[in-house]
Amino acid sequence: MRLPQVYPPAYLGMPVAGLLWSLAVLQADQELLVALDMPPVQAFFLVSLGGVTQFLILWLGLTAVSWAMIRGMGARLSLLRLGALVSNAALPLWIGAPALAFWLSGPAGLGPLTMLIALASLGLFATVMARLLSAELNWNLSRAAVAVSATLAFLASSIFLSL
Repeated sequence: MRLPQVYPPAYLGMPVAGLLWSLAVLQADQELLVALDMPPVQAFFLVSLGGVTQFLILWLGLTAVSWAMIRGMGARLSLLRLGALVSNAALPLWIGAPALAFWLSGPAGLGPLTMLIALASLGLFATVMARLLSAELNWNLSRAAVAVSATLAFLASSIFLSL
């Protein structure tokens, strides 16, 4: 099954996730912003710039590592096309990114629930990404799932080692 050609709005998945992350950070750190006596527009600009930049870097990293994994498994796909697929799969992150931001910065009572939501959205992201790769590369779903799992395992270990 071949997916239809990707159109420019497909590239909005990760940047929107970054913007939603930023809005959640703004909401969760409201007391800090009040203490800093920063105008709301300036705070929104600075936090959004940081959040969107983080997600753009995450998007590039996911695309590059995914590209290396699928190349290692014998497939050829352009980086731009793979970047579009990663961004298309990012819709679950629109819920998971703000949940993770609340887990990291929000009130303590929200911890377990927000972490559960963030993990569920990451699992859904991986599932959607595997399905998109399967359709794009004419692979069976298990082969695509191995590529996505290897990508996420590599990125998770890289993040863990950098802490």
